[in-house]
Amino acid sequence: MPQSRTAILRPMSIKVYYVPGSHPCNAVFKALDLKGLPYKKIVVIPPAHRLQMTVMFGGRTVPAMKYVDDEGRAEKVQTSCAIMRTLDSIKPDPPLYPTDAEERRRVLAAEKWADGDFQSLGRRLIWSHLKRSPQAMLSFAAGERVPLPAFMQKIAAGPVSTIQSRLNRADDDQVRADLASLPGLLDQIDAYIADGVIGGDPPNAADLQIAASLDLWMTMDDIRPLVEHRPAGKLARRIFPASGGGHVSGGVLPAEWLAAARAESKPL
Repeated sequence: MPQSRTAILRPMSIKVYYVPGSHPCNAVFKALDLKGLPYKKIVVIPPAHRLQMTVMFGGRTVPAMKYVDDEGRAEKVQTSCAIMRTLDSIKPDPPLYPTDAEERRRVLAAEKWADGDFQSLGRRLIWSHLKRSPQAMLSFAAGERVPLPAFMQKIAAGPVSTIQSRLNRADDDQVRADLASLPGLLDQIDAYIADGVIGGDPPNAADLQIAASLDLWMTMDDIRPLVEHRPAGKLARRIFPASGGGHVSGGVLPAEWLAAARAESKPL
């Protein structure tokens, strides 16, 4: 990791490669905005992004960031957690991680939780929806500089959503299990808020990771009612007052899949 420095970066010296609608990418954009750091967004297209990112950065995932500091040093960093740490190194204020050792430990633990299967579950949910409603994928790219004309995006939506659903293992059995787990995951987030791990001002790295995932959940009409009235949903809307983009209409997944999660999810 680069040594801590407070020098201001030159405009547009930060470039972030991202997939539109990606929750870890949106978490990084929010961190950059909080830091007041200028950056340029560069769209990459799934599933081709896996090869592109591997060639450019050594790993297949987004977000990935290139930057050149005011001394002309070029750096690369990949994954949302690594980027968050790098941003704190580049510009310490406002901090994404507490300086108090115990508070930092708790935030790091919550961030690790958010960056694990919780984050992957969000991918499975969205791609399972888009496989069934592929044209909704276009809403996530609205206003973005996608390097494909609109008619090609429409043609590609079906194949891309099917491939991404398979790559993310969003099969029917897994998605049904994910839906059943939603109330427990929301209980965990509400507990983090109640314990003061997240929910402060300014938000920390765990806030951003968790809220970005919840924001993605709430782009799906079938999922949003489970989230929006809980402390978790209110936190997500405070950090992301305008959704990161995209919308999937309700009625996409079978009603019986959602019934158990709705029965167990009670606003607090």
